[in-house]
Amino acid sequence: MINNCLKYMKTLLIVSCLLCFLPVHAQNQEELQALTHVYNYVGASMVQLADPYLSVLNYTGYGIRAEYSAYKYFNPENPSLTQYHRLVGTGAYTLNPASTALITYLDANAAYGVLYEYRDLNNIVLHAGGNMDVDFAFKMNSRNINNPTNIDLSTNLNAMLGVRYDIPTKKRVLKLGTQIEFPMIGCMFVPYPGLTYYEMYKAKRIGEAVHLSSLHNKQGIKQRLTFDVPFNHTEWSFGVLMHLMKFQAGEQPHQLHEFSLFFGVHYDVIRFAGRKSKRPENFISPGL
Repeated sequence: MINNCLKYMKTLLIVSCLLCFLPVHAQNQEELQALTHVYNYVGASMVQLADPYLSVLNYTGYGIRAEYSAYKYFNPENPSLTQYHRLVGTGAYTLNPASTALITYLDANAAYGVLYEYRDLNNIVLHAGGNMDVDFAFKMNSRNINNPTNIDLSTNLNAMLGVRYDIPTKKRVLKLGTQIEFPMIGCMFVPYPGLTYYEMYKAKRIGEAVHLSSLHNKQGIKQRLTFDVPFNHTEWSFGVLMHLMKFQAGEQPHQLHEFSLFFGVHYDVIRFAGRKSKRPENFISPGL
């Protein structure tokens, strides 16, 4: 009698567990999965820069640009806030007006930001938000003996605005978009012309080259225009980028003007456990 009761209770417990598990499992299958949308860009640039620490002349030349960025919704059930991170690398060779001296320019930029997305307009998607970035640039003058190199190091809080217009066609939806970014406040390292890095270190004056930056001494804008063509699992992008930057801590300003033509591929990245796991049926991506 006792054994029968134990068997009955064991069977009832197993059935109860199965009944409790099935609704939860079905509910999880219906939940939206947040995918990461990845962008990869490469382009050719025209660069003009002015660095009074290295030379009083403007230098112009050509370079290449590579960019990686990734976007993902914080909450897929409420797709309004998007987190993203970005890595950018730029390299250029620039010459003075007489083509007698060369400045090699290398730049790396990393940023993390948050964007608010508004989709209630017909075929129009609006973005607004900001990011925090760190920028490191290395410049070397081929003919400057006393001060042959200079470093631009800065961090900024940037504001961002964007708009995208979806163009429906018979086979696919084309996308035309633009994004604007400009610095608001930050910190930058700007050495005084004529004072070498060794002299700054020996005189303990490195702190004097660190300045608070805002709209009064640093102005800039970075704008891109993109045209996206979707395919089966990827989208191809063609676009132009304009980057204008001016900052100063003394009398003579530093400048950077870049105009770039680029091509890119972007796609969704799916991450889930298990070798035999299937692609989730319900998912959402900022690239859709």
